[in-house]
Amino acid sequence: MVPSDGSATRRWPPSDVSWARSAPARLARRVLLGGLVLPVWAFVNPVSVAGRGRLRGLGPALFVANHQSHLDVFACLRAVGGRRRRRLLVAAAADYFYASRPRGLVLSLAIGSIPFVRRDGSSRESLELAKRLLAQGWSVLLFPSGTRGVDELRPGFSYIAVDAGVPVVPVYLRGPEHAMPKGSLAPLPGAMAAVIGEPLSPGDDYLDLVRRTQRAFDVLRAEGGPA
Repeated sequence: MVPSDGSATRRWPPSDVSWARSAPARLARRVLLGGLVLPVWAFVNPVSVAGRGRLRGLGPALFVANHQSHLDVFACLRAVGGRRRRRLLVAAAADYFYASRPRGLVLSLAIGSIPFVRRDGSSRESLELAKRLLAQGWSVLLFPSGTRGVDELRPGFSYIAVDAGVPVVPVYLRGPEHAMPKGSLAPLPGAMAAVIGEPLSPGDDYLDLVRRTQRAFDVLRAEGGPA
């Protein structure tokens, strides 16, 4: 598929992939994810979900999850459910997932990813993009630790949530690190668990939001139990 806005031909990695939010792309993603990828994947890596009821009545939100493996995204997409998944975009590291044009285009279509610059001056552009998308009614999934296996949260997510005025929803994952350890090329059979926390009001203090989100992860870690 060729981006209708021509962004892929002007620069790579692109700052945005708006074509992936078009109606045809969303329909293709709905069929691909809901009808094929997630059901088939669930046979190998079933995901138990707790706390989905906490999303009832929730509007656009910034979902933040701990980063364990490349399977984290699929666990989160499974956890939030089909209806919310249709309006959920995944912030993917531009320097890794958009390092090659084919990979970036496939991910944009398949999971609704958007390129997110983690470092250098272009990161501000990524933050602004996330804010605009939230204002347009999309939800965004972000892995604020940035690196697999690191529990410390980087504060960038709080700038997005506070400035956009949207709640933060913590999602704690257990099991992806065993099903697909770092360096693995394919997932191993194994169960996973995803615990969705209470949405956190953004407030107006960036660092306070980081602290509250970190505490929420600590609670969810104890609540989740073994995968």
